[in-house]
Amino acid sequence: MIFAEDLVASDPEGYRLATQSPFLTAAAAGTCSKTHLSYWLSNDRLYIHSYIRGAGRLLSILQFPELVPDDLTTGDRLMIWLTNALCNISREQNFFMTTAAKYILELDLPAKDGVVEPEAKLDGLHRFEKLFASFETGEEVVPWLEGAVLFYATEKCYLDAWTGVKDALEPGKDGSDDADGGALRNAFIPNWTNDDFVQFVNALGVTINIGVREAVDAGKASEEELKKRALAVWNQVLLAEREFWPDMTKENFGKTKS
Repeated sequence: MIFAEDLVASDPEGYRLATQSPFLTAAAAGTCSKTHLSYWLSNDRLYIHSYIRGAGRLLSILQFPELVPDDLTTGDRLMIWLTNALCNISREQNFFMTTAAKYILELDLPAKDGVVEPEAKLDGLHRFEKLFASFETGEEVVPWLEGAVLFYATEKCYLDAWTGVKDALEPGKDGSDDADGGALRNAFIPNWTNDDFVQFVNALGVTINIGVREAVDAGKASEEELKKRALAVWNQVLLAEREFWPDMTKENFGKTKS
């Protein structure tokens, strides 16, 4: 079964808009300013917070057999993936801070009394905050589906977006002439496109495929029913991803107020 792959192929134009943007084009050309990169990273750091809460939400509804199974269940596979995701995201936060310090990038959005102002956030961040806080968990059949698709969709878009940037980089440059001082070329892009991340994203796609196939084979639901549920989440993520890339015609980033 290629359930996850069918999701990726379901809306080619929507996927293109989610994974290609003027911001990414500038990143590949070395013309993305520190201002725009800082603004995007600041939003991405807050996205991480919602991601963590979403992982906890999905972990809380996973089902595990009370007797020892012959093989890993879908719940087991998702638990392993999510715990790895949380470890990865912890390292990512530290990586953001050390890399931002090295390249003199800002990681804070405008705030008042320590709280980021809503209008300072990208529209895509607002969408992700709602998605991670409210994805469906009450379905009797395959209750993990919406949450797993949410995580797969956002990670798959992230991987493909930055892989496209990596493939478009002009070879032989050291980043010293880049507008961001080489932060993207030398640090962020390699981190977001390495083999470990590719395997991590693919593993969730495989887990979704296995879990859906098991549910369909057991007669618990039809593939059509499950795909309808999955696409409802998938399409929301594509819109959130599309709105997560900064408008390169505006200077969006400012210092924090307090």
